[in-house]
Amino acid sequence: MRVKLNKLFYWSILLQILATQGIVTFLIFEYLGNWQLKKFIHPLSLLLIIISFIFKAAKRIKITLLDILFFGYFLFLSIVLLFNITNIESLYIVFREVYILFIMIFIFSQIELNKKDWYRILNIILFLLVLNTIFIILTYTLGPEKYMKMITGRYQWGIDPEYNFKISNFYNFWRSPALIGNPASVAYFSVLGYLLMDQNPKFKNKKYVALFPLIFSFVRSAYLVIIVYEFLKFFTKKKNLKKLILILKIGIPVLIFIILFLTKYDIFSMYSLYDRFYLWSNQINVNYNIFYGGAIGKIGGGVRGVGFIDTLDSYWLLMFLSTGFIGVVISSLFVYEKSKKKNKFMFILIAFFLSAFLVNLTQSIVFLVLFPLLFLKIKEDTLKVEN
Repeated sequence: MRVKLNKLFYWSILLQILATQGIVTFLIFEYLGNWQLKKFIHPLSLLLIIISFIFKAAKRIKITLLDILFFGYFLFLSIVLLFNITNIESLYIVFREVYILFIMIFIFSQIELNKKDWYRILNIILFLLVLNTIFIILTYTLGPEKYMKMITGRYQWGIDPEYNFKISNFYNFWRSPALIGNPASVAYFSVLGYLLMDQNPKFKNKKYVALFPLIFSFVRSAYLVIIVYEFLKFFTKKKNLKKLILILKIGIPVLIFIILFLTKYDIFSMYSLYDRFYLWSNQINVNYNIFYGGAIGKIGGGVRGVGFIDTLDSYWLLMFLSTGFIGVVISSLFVYEKSKKKNKFMFILIAFFLSAFLVNLTQSIVFLVLFPLLFLKIKEDTLKVEN
């Protein structure tokens, strides 16, 4: 029975990873006759993970005082949510944006996975990164119109209103949806794939495969994650601190030249950031309490089509309005408690903490699937993880 539960858990993770490849699942279910069935893959895989966790770890679940406080507070918010939502679909979307991340972190921090299965998962992520790289190159080879017609049978610049796939440009560069569905998801699949592989010495060199799709996604919040992570990883080593002065002497003039050169391409344009500040100040017309939020269900994906408040472009703003200052503090402490107390892991948390100010991370299935995998326990007797 235990072996079967281990396999169920493993295959449920693979099903979740498949759910991140939106165009792949679209093509599969379109061939089977109903492409809309693809939206059920993620909730189904989530349900299977919860079921396998309940049966696998029911007698060994470790619950701390912070867990009780966290889930008790969010249970209270669930009551508030029921008064704010308008339909079942909105309930699920809010649940996905606010709750699922923490549920998955809690589950993965409790369960051990053997080395063999973990290597398979990392190899599948690596394979998907290679595959997405090929299809990004195909986008440049065929052009956006032919590419989208090849994979979906039609072309819609920007966001396809029915399929919800997105293709756009950044100056003279195409921002390809690859096989995932939109450039932002390509970026976060790449950066999270890179980070997952970087925790494992066996994938130390293979991780660089993720850089091509990351760079050609042209998503600056994802760039911020990798830059902060690598900066902290490099300069927190004592042997590298001495190099800092030399790097600054040479690097600052070179950096100034690069910035001046790239400025004419609007790569460092701050207009989108200014727009965010303006919208945050003028377009959020919801009542909320500074301490407990109370706007859960009135903002974010649960009110799609209403306007700016259905995206917000900031995870921390979503959490603050939904759960208040108390919720932000408790959820941050919860994630820290479940984290692996290693340097690399702390750098990852810092990097995503910063990027979360600029993007609503939990509106991405890619983030909901891959980020919790960082908390997964690998059996210590079979796998050594670098600090």
